[in-house]
Amino acid sequence: MPRLPKLRSDLAAVPSQVDGATVYTLKDPITGRYFRLREPEYWIVRQFDGEHSPEQIASDFQAKFSFEISAPDIRQFIDNLSNLYFLEDGRSEQEIARAAREAAGKRSLGSRILYIKLKGFTPGKTLDVLSRWYRPFHNRFWLIAQLILIAIGFGLLVANSAQFTVRLSELFHVTSIVTIIMALALLVSFHEFAHAVLCRYYGGQVREMGFLLMYFQPCFYCDISDVWLFPKRSQRMAVTWAGLHFQLVFFAVSMIIWRVTVPGYPLNDLARTCAIVGWVTFLFNLNPLIKLDGYYLLSDWLDIPNLRPKALGYLGNVIKRRLLGWPIEPITPAPRERKIFPVYAVLGVAYSTLLIVLILKWLAVFLAGSLGGPGILLLCAVLVIILRQNILTLARGAIQHVVYMKNLLQHPARLITYLVILIVVIVLGFFVPVPNRVSGKATTQPIAEFSVSLGTDGILDMTTRIGGESPEQRSNVIKVVSSDVGVVGLSPIVREGQQVRIGDTLAVLTSNQVTNDIAAGIAELHRLEGDLALLKAPKKKEEIAEAQAKVNGAQAYYDQLARDLKRSEGLAEKNLIPADQLEAARSAAAVAKASLSDKLSALALLKSPPRPEEIAVIEHDIARQKARLEYLTSQAQAQVVTTPVAGTVTFSRRPETMLNIIDISSLELQVPVTDFDIKLIAAGQPAQLKVRSYADTSFGGSVVRVPRFAVETDGQMRFPVAVKVDNSTALLKQGMSGYAKIEVGRTSVFGYLFRKLASMVYVEVWSWF
Repeated sequence: MPRLPKLRSDLAAVPSQVDGATVYTLKDPITGRYFRLREPEYWIVRQFDGEHSPEQIASDFQAKFSFEISAPDIRQFIDNLSNLYFLEDGRSEQEIARAAREAAGKRSLGSRILYIKLKGFTPGKTLDVLSRWYRPFHNRFWLIAQLILIAIGFGLLVANSAQFTVRLSELFHVTSIVTIIMALALLVSFHEFAHAVLCRYYGGQVREMGFLLMYFQPCFYCDISDVWLFPKRSQRMAVTWAGLHFQLVFFAVSMIIWRVTVPGYPLNDLARTCAIVGWVTFLFNLNPLIKLDGYYLLSDWLDIPNLRPKALGYLGNVIKRRLLGWPIEPITPAPRERKIFPVYAVLGVAYSTLLIVLILKWLAVFLAGSLGGPGILLLCAVLVIILRQNILTLARGAIQHVVYMKNLLQHPARLITYLVILIVVIVLGFFVPVPNRVSGKATTQPIAEFSVSLGTDGILDMTTRIGGESPEQRSNVIKVVSSDVGVVGLSPIVREGQQVRIGDTLAVLTSNQVTNDIAAGIAELHRLEGDLALLKAPKKKEEIAEAQAKVNGAQAYYDQLARDLKRSEGLAEKNLIPADQLEAARSAAAVAKASLSDKLSALALLKSPPRPEEIAVIEHDIARQKARLEYLTSQAQAQVVTTPVAGTVTFSRRPETMLNIIDISSLELQVPVTDFDIKLIAAGQPAQLKVRSYADTSFGGSVVRVPRFAVETDGQMRFPVAVKVDNSTALLKQGMSGYAKIEVGRTSVFGYLFRKLASMVYVEVWSWF
């Protein structure tokens, strides 16, 4: 007699409500897998006690649920449970372990690299202690206190957002790397323990905790699969939210510590890094498109376990059946799940693809910059090795598709449908033109602008910028004050918002330097005129008589010394006086003779008339001084600033600029265009602008200037194409930002995709051949 089926006794089952119906979640403690059964299925499972035969179970099921089921159907169900190793047959544990090893071995190298899991430890007794410590804090009071703390942290972040802007260059310092590692170690440890403690608090078991690399990004994990045994969905979601909630508390505490500590100290730097790491990892963990906390929150909220594999499986089944025409059994989820699965599957595939493409692009740029062409070839070879299992699966799928397609000849309608779809795709892809656009970020600026600034050093700077087809920029700099003690002032005579025309006066310049220069110039003119008058005036007789008397006195004195010298020379010849006495007499006579010569020169100067050259020099100095006084007087009477452009008056908030005249009847945009697309741009092409302030309105314009050289924009070289946009409605303001699209013609869909793909390939590849 064959042995009757008996369910394993270690399987745990917990009921729950989903969409108003009772379902049962079964947990396999050996594999850690979970299965959800509807009430009729669960009733059948419970009948497998080693005493009921398939015939008896079928009969009892029909009596209980008024639904006919046959014994072969029960046997098929038994076979399914046996394949899952749910029955006690002496081999379940061994087969489960072997199946797990085989499943691990069948995983592709790409899957293993994108998802590397390292088992850590089983935190049994540690969690028992921590859950007892946590119990007094699990109440509404402490929850409100934590929410207030988190609100304070966000307030500090908003108030000091400029100081939490991180540049990539900061991350590559040794101190920054060490600080980030310390912050991550603190954060992820407490994050995972928050999950584990709350799971243990609600009565669940935590099988293991450890470390993994998901899409090359470091993550810690905590196996809290027992949450599916919790009867309340709120408890499951609370356990999943616990880690994210702790991250917010961690972030808030870090913000407060950063705010109350002195900048520059190690504790302040560590708190800032912890706050940044806490906030960034919170956003990353909240992402529901990869298997992190956000995914499990969404899965709990939707009450759909294994959401990702179910959604991807459903989408794959739909594509195979409806698009490829494979004759396979359909997957029939509930009506609610039929709406959820396609949306989640498409978003999940798109996100994973985008993330992998970005990583591969970064690796390609790095390898191409380091190794050149061989680096790209190396990357391709590594990808082939990593994805060989996926490539083989794709190849087998293609072969299977060919096999299935052989049956198309037996279904002409499907064959015709495929041919029609292929023709439509070819026509739409190659022959139907679609608009071809080049887009980029743009910031509005006036078509013409005139600014006036007056520095504290007395420098008046007037700058004019005119855009459009023939751009022009000029600057006029005038030094108004020539000394350190000069004071200058610029007094506007226009109002904010006033419309001015070309040549209108904007401001008057006043300076005490000009006043002081005028006063000094008048005094100098008076001095020169006095010198001229004195030069031309005749000499007085008294002055001549006085000079003559001085000459006579000097002559008499010299005659007396000359006689004394003659007498001394005679005595010296007879050796009656010493030689030094003779020398003294000679020196006294020479001095008297020089004094007499000076007195005679002074008398001759008084008696002679003034020379014409002297009069001419003084008269020239007087004329030059009068001209300078006329210039200073005109400067003092009229020092004005006029505008070379028409527009609206605005007073600048910047201290170095006093006022501006801006013409915003039209605005100019600088659209950064890559070197790959610049060849498509030509003057006169239409363009459209959308700014954030008027997201529902498009503003038309045209290309007015194609630059001849590139400039650096956000770390990359771009060509700033000038686009002129009409602003007759006056909705656009200076400094508004948005996106501009330049219409560069029309092309086919495949042509557009080919150009985009070609833009990603290095020109260096061409040099390999």
